[in-house]
Amino acid sequence: MARKPHMVTAALLVAVLASACGNVSSDAGTSARSGETPPGITQDEITLGATLPLTGTAAVAGQGLEAGLKIAADEINAAGGINGRKIKLVLLDDGFTADRVVTNVRRLVSQEKVYALVAPAGSQGLPGTWSFIAENGTPVWGPVSPADPKQQEVYLLSATRASQQQVAIDYFAKQGSKKLAVIKQDNDLGVSMKQALDLQMPKHPDVKIVANEDVQPGSTDVSSAVNKVIAAEPEALLLATDNNQVALILQHLRQRNITIPVFADQGGAGTGGTSAVGPAGAAAEGFIGGMQADVVSTDNPSVEHWRALAKQYQGQQGESGFSLQTYSFLKAFAELVKRLGDDVSYANFNKTAESLADNPISLGSIPDIECGKLPDGHTCVQQAGLAEFKGGKWTVLQGFTAAK
Repeated sequence: MARKPHMVTAALLVAVLASACGNVSSDAGTSARSGETPPGITQDEITLGATLPLTGTAAVAGQGLEAGLKIAADEINAAGGINGRKIKLVLLDDGFTADRVVTNVRRLVSQEKVYALVAPAGSQGLPGTWSFIAENGTPVWGPVSPADPKQQEVYLLSATRASQQQVAIDYFAKQGSKKLAVIKQDNDLGVSMKQALDLQMPKHPDVKIVANEDVQPGSTDVSSAVNKVIAAEPEALLLATDNNQVALILQHLRQRNITIPVFADQGGAGTGGTSAVGPAGAAAEGFIGGMQADVVSTDNPSVEHWRALAKQYQGQQGESGFSLQTYSFLKAFAELVKRLGDDVSYANFNKTAESLADNPISLGSIPDIECGKLPDGHTCVQQAGLAEFKGGKWTVLQGFTAAK
């Protein structure tokens, strides 16, 4: 099993950040793009990294994301690795804070010399790394839930938050809901929700937003926003918050006997796992989550295969939906790198990834990965599903579909 690096002191992190700004030039990225061997590659090893919220308010989600990567790496390594190269994982904790996400990405590229970032999390922090990533050419495969930066190095493997929210808007409109309410964080999560509303609401002219409230990231004070939503008497509620706030909002609503449908995207809902529904308790009954990967309880053979591996995992949240998601992302990454053959340069990586529109990667546990060329082709999956938490388990409410 991959070993987690020791934590470093705050002073050292500052030093790393400073050196990354000035000394990690485009040399590594330039050489890799021109066909030479990129960082993180030896004859028998490939080093991959991610920054994850292993502590803090999103720790349950982060532990699931960590589990999926480790389960996939162990399986791939047991089968001989990727074209004979064993995977070495470097996973850093960012505590669900934007500045640590940025620091960790710089450390992974400049100090740990990773070949690629696979399934890093932190939609609030990752956008602050994109210029640094572009400078070095480092592939970012399957970042969890950020908006699409339409950047050469970045490949999104699941429906964005905005896409999931668009699908939810379509669903509620189809169910006959005429009045929707929104509670969103004042950050990139809120930006994604605004994007979804701007794109999708004009398609449903008979549906109105009757409340649109902001909450502060990381805050436990959601009562004011909930009270304003209740006063507006919506027929459904869309959330763009972290899983901790999702749980708090559900509890506040149910304590007031408000039983309207409530939706959050995969990141906020923890669809398939317990990161939101666990803390929410009985208030989670009927909660709807965005579905970027299949639910963990399905009889899908691909999911059953993962589930058998996850049961053997010696860590937390191994059988969560987050674990299935990152397991699938790393398995897809391994398939892509196999297709590179002997040329593992970043130029060939990007060329091969952009050819997936014609030759998709099909895993069964997530929608087919069909990356194409920029500007829009690096959002490699357009479809999202919906799952409902009912009777203590997640079940598919609506299969994978694209917004209308």
